[in-house]
Parts: sequence; structure tokens; C-alpha cells
Amino acid sequence: MIFRRLLKHRGLGINLIAGFSFLLLAVYGWGLDWEDLGGYLLAILVFLVGLIGLAALLGWLLRKLMSRGENSPISTNTDTQQSTKDQSDDNQR
Repeated sequence: MIFRRLLKHRGLGINLIAGFSFLLLAVYGWGLDWEDLGGYLLAILVFLVGLIGLAALLGWLLRKLMSRGENSPISTNTDTQQSTKDQSDDNQR
């Protein structure tokens, strides 16, 4: 029953079964200890969490830098043309 549910979406199900089978092969076929396997999985998890955290920090920093540029008083070419037009209209009155 659980295999049918996993195989319904073949990409995810097949990948999970293949990964689990590879880990079991490493333990039983190649003589890897369960402690070593757990240590490797823990190290991978720590590096993955660190990488995701670093990406989130850099994304936040990039967003702050981009939003800082929106509030800057730098005028564009159209702003300058509009302000000179307003000034000339004021002078004619």
C-alpha cells in the first residue's frame, strides 16, 4: 500500500526507494557500521542546514540593499525634466 502511494508520483517515490536501498547496501553489502552511517548523515544534515541558513542570510541582506536603493533621493531623467517644466510654469505666472 505504501509503495503504491510512493510510486504514484514516480520521480519522488523511485528516488526515495533507490536512496534507501543504497544506504542499506552500504550497511549490509559493504560492511559500514550503523554508527558511521549515522555520523555521515548527521554531518550532511548540519552542512545542509548551514547552507540553507547562509542562503537565507544572503537573501535577506540582498533584499535590504535593494530596498535601500528605492528610498534614495537619486533623481531620474524624467524627474529632472518634470521639475524643470514645473519651474518654468511657475516663472511664467
